[in-house]
Amino acid sequence: MELKSKGQSLNKVLFKYLLSITLGLVISVGLILGFMNVSYQFKWIVPANYTETSILERRMDIATSKKFQKSLLPDNTSYLFLSKDEKVIETNMNKNIQDKAINYHKGSGYSNANLSFIEIQRSDGYVIVAYNLKPYYSNSWMQQTLPTITILFVSLLITFCFTSIIAITLFWARRISKELNPLLQVSEEIGRQNLDFQVKKSNIQEFNAISESLEKMKVGLSQSLRTNWREAEKKRNQISALSHDIKTPVSIIKGNSELLGETDLTEEQEMYLNYIRKNTNRISQYIETLMLLNKSNQVNELNFLEVEVEQFVENIKKLTKEFTSSYQLHLLVDSNYENNFLIVDTKEFERAFLNILSNAGEHSPINSTIKLSICSKEDNLEISILDQGYGFTNEDLVYAKDQFYQGDKSRHSRQNYGIGLFVAEQIIKNHGGSLILENRTDEIGAKVSILLPVTNKPYR
Repeated sequence: MELKSKGQSLNKVLFKYLLSITLGLVISVGLILGFMNVSYQFKWIVPANYTETSILERRMDIATSKKFQKSLLPDNTSYLFLSKDEKVIETNMNKNIQDKAINYHKGSGYSNANLSFIEIQRSDGYVIVAYNLKPYYSNSWMQQTLPTITILFVSLLITFCFTSIIAITLFWARRISKELNPLLQVSEEIGRQNLDFQVKKSNIQEFNAISESLEKMKVGLSQSLRTNWREAEKKRNQISALSHDIKTPVSIIKGNSELLGETDLTEEQEMYLNYIRKNTNRISQYIETLMLLNKSNQVNELNFLEVEVEQFVENIKKLTKEFTSSYQLHLLVDSNYENNFLIVDTKEFERAFLNILSNAGEHSPINSTIKLSICSKEDNLEISILDQGYGFTNEDLVYAKDQFYQGDKSRHSRQNYGIGLFVAEQIIKNHGGSLILENRTDEIGAKVSILLPVTNKPYR
């Protein structure tokens, strides 16, 4: 299936995002201005020029009244009443503002937004009114408690704009994440080695182009894996058929050699017959090894069951005891574990465990001791087998789990062919565990540990 790269480009999406941010900022500013306008309409806030307008409206009354009346002045003002000879008659200004008012009267001062002056000439002198061109609250409690109108306006503007940007960014982030989901799902499916899935379409052209490439890669991988699987299956079938075909003539040779052994033979003939028997048995062992290896490469569905650790451990102890008895070995068990739960294919695990036991038994002196150590280790159950053989060489520790590795003959018998630990590790990995090789620290010998994941409650 080929995805058509429909939808909008990423550039268009980014342009829409920027346009949304701009629109959000405009709306935020509009809301603040609307709030300020409503505040002016309901007289919660007094405009900046309100005081100046009030003074100008009352200017004539202030100038013509028989006696200066400070009650004619608006609130939030201060005044300075000078006589004709410029002496102070009455004032409520502090010294600093008073000096500036006198300078203004003399023509050397100036007004600004923070401090403005209006001079009103009377018949008996001059009235200089000081005020500021800033909005203020009509309520005295608000004027004393709340921040200034300018600070309030700037604070609200920053808050609204910041909130708008965050909200719009989160909206577009979720939208783009939604468009990215098909790509993430493809990546997860490929990571799980599942190639049987449908690549979903995105509404962004660039994402669709990536999906198209992933679809082609999926098809290519699927075809390649199917080819490899078919070839591997064909190879396994050929090996299985060949092993079966070889077993027939070998069985005939063994049978005839047994019959021949029942006849009267010379000493030399008996020697040659023993050679035949010995090498026929060796060929049989080769065939068994080949069949075991062929089976280990098959991808079988494991029959996992949930079992209690205690039950599982008892079975391991019993298996180890039976093994050591047949190998003329002593057994020492050291167990300290929590009775948790684990998921295991008992039959396959026993196969892996016996491979490890066989490896230890083949390299342990007769009447030596095999130690079985079982303990809880974080979220795992650790099962360790310790022997009293010569231990692993440095090369063994690196390669002993590789297929067909035999290395130092002191550690590998002719009956092993280097697949025991390889097969064991494959099975343990299928259980989500790990196989660890090391040498004993308390005495000479090898230590092979199995780590299996456990949980403290049933899986179901």
